[in-house]
Amino acid sequence: MDLPGTTPNTLSKGGKIPVTVFTGFVGVGKTTIILSLLESMPKGYKFCLLKNEFGDVKVDSQIAKLSNIDVQEMTNGCLCCVLVGQMKEGLRELKEQYNPDRIIIETSGSAFPGPIAWQIRELADEGFVLDSILNVVDCKNFNGYADNSYTAQLQAKYTDLVLLTKHEGVSERDMDRVIDRVNDLNTDAPKILVHVNQPVSPELIFGLDTKLFELQGAMAPDNKTFQEEIDQHGNKAHHKNELDTMEIKCFSERNNTNGQLTLDKFEKFLGTLDKEDVYRLKGFVRLSGIKKEGTDETSSSVCVVNHAFGKWTIIPVPDKRDLEPVDERTNPTHDHDHDHDHDHDHSHTPGQKNADRVLQLHFILMGELWSIKHKLVYGCGSDYSSGSVLCEFKSRREIIEWDKPLSGTYNEFVAEQKASKQ
Repeated sequence: MDLPGTTPNTLSKGGKIPVTVFTGFVGVGKTTIILSLLESMPKGYKFCLLKNEFGDVKVDSQIAKLSNIDVQEMTNGCLCCVLVGQMKEGLRELKEQYNPDRIIIETSGSAFPGPIAWQIRELADEGFVLDSILNVVDCKNFNGYADNSYTAQLQAKYTDLVLLTKHEGVSERDMDRVIDRVNDLNTDAPKILVHVNQPVSPELIFGLDTKLFELQGAMAPDNKTFQEEIDQHGNKAHHKNELDTMEIKCFSERNNTNGQLTLDKFEKFLGTLDKEDVYRLKGFVRLSGIKKEGTDETSSSVCVVNHAFGKWTIIPVPDKRDLEPVDERTNPTHDHDHDHDHDHDHSHTPGQKNADRVLQLHFILMGELWSIKHKLVYGCGSDYSSGSVLCEFKSRREIIEWDKPLSGTYNEFVAEQKASKQ
């Protein structure tokens, strides 16, 4: 197969490494598509994945590593603004360490592709070339999240190719509405259906030689008309106005096995999450009741949790013993280097946690979370004796912490939180 981006083709472009950028709202299936490409790669083809994740929860990166992909991780921001400088360094590091045939960048759900593309083009003299920008659209949920996300509209508008996922089960009428909506945003880009358990052909998405976001012309970074369009809601408004983000950590005594969640109980909790409120949940949790492969025996294991719009997967990671780096184990609270103008509201601050406590659950939630904040904290932390929640809401930032068992009922928990603020 004459696969675009293999070494001979790379050399024909002056030895530059082609870079493919995947955009798309949270939970649309970007990581799934990227991992499926492995099945179609010729032997010896090397590609690296540069991922952008919210918070400190590197879930998708862990999943990618389970598939033997080299991953460069960047957290606590969006590639299109906060982490632009780090993106350049990440590309350089991947080139130096692995000299891959191709680099794939998977952006966060809130990333506008323009600044990412410009940064790649600025590295042309260092051996990189922007090959294509691909947008992934969730057919089942697109009309819902596109109404609330101006960035999702921009992602569909400025792309070389639209990959349509989760179309199975969508009625013909609803599918026509999705296609019409996408065509209103971008008539020229081809639209391709992505089928479950059927990898996207690399020949479709590699070697497109995109003309989007060139450094000169109508889509240049200094073009005022273009900037007015993408900034119509204010600079970096996609972070402030589109998604609430909640990062939850729960702790228990290090030797207390009774505090662990069971797989059955945790799945029941996931089933209560309303997809209209919680678009995405991803993280790590230590669960008991995990069946050992090939037997009926069960054990405790750290698991990757990946939840999107009411569907989820739970994948045991047998080699992962701890949910946190060593230098965080005595300090569960943390701050994020987001470029936001939020007020800080610390409800109460317990004493420093000690090394006798172990992190049992750590995940990120994204969506419209304000109205269900307390319910989520109660539901997630009910088995644990301490924890912290960092909330990045549209209008403010809030940190909730607890250092004792949570109240027995939801109403008691809410009353306790209110009392702590007085």
